[in-house]
Amino acid sequence: MAPLNSLIERLGAAKGGVGMPLAAPWHGGINAPALVVLNDAGEPGEETTFMCIRNPDRAADRQRHLMTEFDIDPVNFCYWNGYPWPRVDPKRDMTPEQSLEGGLALLEVMGLMTDLRMLLLLGRKAQDAAAAVLPQLLAAHPKVHIIRSLHPLGAKRAVDRQEQKRIWADIAARLQEASSQP
Repeated sequence: MAPLNSLIERLGAAKGGVGMPLAAPWHGGINAPALVVLNDAGEPGEETTFMCIRNPDRAADRQRHLMTEFDIDPVNFCYWNGYPWPRVDPKRDMTPEQSLEGGLALLEVMGLMTDLRMLLLLGRKAQDAAAAVLPQLLAAHPKVHIIRSLHPLGAKRAVDRQEQKRIWADIAARLQEASSQP
């Protein structure tokens, strides 16, 4: 966790000392095979202590449910946000500048990962951040499997929930396959 939390502290300091959630010790950190990227850190003043599935919010609850349903161990994941800093207007789309800034931070996180096999982009803001640096991302991590999906709370219709479950079943199968390889 130390390299990841050092990066988080540096990124927060670069934005005037803004508070950012830290990497949780019960996830895999830089050794996780999958990097889960959500939208953003919310509004200033609403920061959580950790980026994790133990947070008391509906998105974390939905992820816990999906991980339980598909027998996925939290240690398989490292969490990040497409825009890792708190935003005054988190409900609005990110500006192109914010997407690029978030994408550059995403590249830094990916560069720390020791065994990255999957990049899970959950939500439009996470996908926008990755899209802003996609050529660099693909060049630096050509073997990483990229999965784009709805934000955990985005599956409101039955068809969306079915698609979300299909994607999480695929994630579980890929993690199982990765753990069986030397």
